[in-house]
Amino acid sequence: MTTVAPAPNVHFVTTEDGAVLLNLATGRFFGLNPTTAAIWNRITAGTDIEAITAELAPELGITPGRLSADTCRLVEALRNHGLLRGGKEQ
Repeated sequence: MTTVAPAPNVHFVTTEDGAVLLNLATGRFFGLNPTTAAIWNRITAGTDIEAITAELAPELGITPGRLSADTCRLVEALRNHGLLRGGKEQ
């Protein structure tokens, strides 16, 4: 089980096209499309990455393997931008 959480000072704002994350520590924005916004919402609810993949893959009509790989890339990008903290993917 891999659980991550929003970093302190990160704010989430829903937009017409998805959402935006604002890192108040850096003043930088990070845009999310509707799929990545759905992943973010589950992360903030404390859902682990494996459960996120299991929940969203059928809803999005894609294979769990593809969504898992995409989610891992998203989590790593969000970590690199200082927006997430938590365990590394295995």
